Amino acid sequence: MRRPTSLAARAATCAAIGVFLSQGSGCSIHARARTAAENVSADSGPSVCVLFFDGLSGEAFERLVEAGALPNIKARIVDRGLSVKTAVASVPSETYPNLASLETGLLPGHHGIPANIWLDRRLQVREAHTNILGIFSSTDYLVPEARTLFERLPGDTVAVTTPLARGVSVHARNRIAVVASYARNEWSFLDRKTLDDVGDAYAGAATVGRVPPLVWAHFVGTDEVAHVSGLESREFQGTMSAIDEAFGRLLRRLRRRHLDERILFVLVSDHGNSSYGTTVDANELVNRALRANPTEADCSKGDCVLVPARRKDKAYDVGDAMIAVGAYRGVMIWLPANRPPEDVPSAFRAPRRKRKPHAPSGAPLKIPDASLFAATLARAPEVRLVATRGPSSGMVALYGPSGRAEIVRDDRDGLESLYLYRVLEGDDPLGYAHSAAAPLVGSAHDPDEWLEATAETEFPDLVVQLPEFFDSPRSPDVFISPQDGYGFTRGYTAGHGSLSRSETVVPLLFAGPGVTPGILHAARTVDLAPTLLSYLGVDYDPDEMDGEDLE
Repeated sequence: MRRPTSLAARAATCAAIGVFLSQGSGCSIHARARTAAENVSADSGPSVCVLFFDGLSGEAFERLVEAGALPNIKARIVDRGLSVKTAVASVPSETYPNLASLETGLLPGHHGIPANIWLDRRLQVREAHTNILGIFSSTDYLVPEARTLFERLPGDTVAVTTPLARGVSVHARNRIAVVASYARNEWSFLDRKTLDDVGDAYAGAATVGRVPPLVWAHFVGTDEVAHVSGLESREFQGTMSAIDEAFGRLLRRLRRRHLDERILFVLVSDHGNSSYGTTVDANELVNRALRANPTEADCSKGDCVLVPARRKDKAYDVGDAMIAVGAYRGVMIWLPANRPPEDVPSAFRAPRRKRKPHAPSGAPLKIPDASLFAATLARAPEVRLVATRGPSSGMVALYGPSGRAEIVRDDRDGLESLYLYRVLEGDDPLGYAHSAAAPLVGSAHDPDEWLEATAETEFPDLVVQLPEFFDSPRSPDVFISPQDGYGFTRGYTAGHGSLSRSETVVPLLFAGPGVTPGILHAARTVDLAPTLLSYLGVDYDPDEMDGEDLE
């Protein structure tokens, strides 16, 4: 999420507060949870409480636990739970695409929200979910096939403070507290209130002998404080400690009602953050490369691919490109394009498992031509990696400072897709040659093999995730990931949105009934939805999701 920074934005925020106040508070969450519980069966099964920390990296979480800053979370979740050593968030490392993936089990290229800011050429829609006055409208852009956990569960689920919760029974949006926190850049009250609301929801349902099957708590302050003060600041640690204290208060309330041991707690994040001290003007960086190498997107055959501009120099305008910085450290580019096809792309009709093969398995590969525009961007000292759509669906071109590579997805009829990664020129942009993934380079392997082999690298799981990301017709033509220490928005000390490990590896822990404490080597956070459905005993079709049941 993002707070307003301009005077106009702050004025609009103040006006919004007045509107929200005038709407009244309505029924309490205690009463709403009780009413929802009364309308379902009296039989009460297990309950899952998701503690969703916005912008908390796996590294930052481990550091705070080791420092003793999170005693309640450590005692109840870390020491008693199953933790994933390398939990890889979905590409891109931004809030809205990852939140949707956690709730639907679909990757961002398949559920309709590929980034915080995106462009849909077919519908001629540009959406920015970072607009504080429209954060609760993100649900409108999920595709119909993307069913959330709330839509699949009984009618007494609860969501607190989260902006995306289609199908939830009780949604405590906390609009006034959210807007006030953005206006004041003060978050402790909001995050404490979120956990107090969780306690109220459990208390309300307990009065009629039930526990909600799912309670989802969204902590906004962790990301916002990281952006402004940094990951290692006293302010960030104070924010996390305040949440831990509120969690301890929640546990005491649950114990008094004998509910604590009936709840599976899940601690998870959407992305991490990376500190930066040097700010780069993304428009200047992109336009410089675009003027030297005019490039456009050819969408005439269904998949938009990069091609040299066909128009005369005087008719080509770099201003026709849309350049978006969604979370301060990632740049996405939608190039000038011809008219795309009218049909809805197939990526919005079926997830990965049901794709039809686009080429025979093992077909010989030709070396594609390099994009001079992408190669020029990759040689800029501020840039670490550039990814673009390849010449056909399921193909991705990668450019590093001194080499390029490609990813090719082999879609097999009735079987899981295979993914090939090979270096085309120069040095390996992902650096896999000197890692456990080296034996896999140059041949096709399944998603789990790539995840396990790349889990300890700087770019875990990219071979699988990038082709899925570019499936969406709303995804950009070009994705820029910067070097460490660089960001694209002034006034902040940390950001996310890039492909780096510090922003894609997050905490993922399970603690509660039926969970054996231990460590799982690697997993994707998109696996959360099917895992929770299985835990709660809810039937679902695994082919409807990209994620897999971790059990």
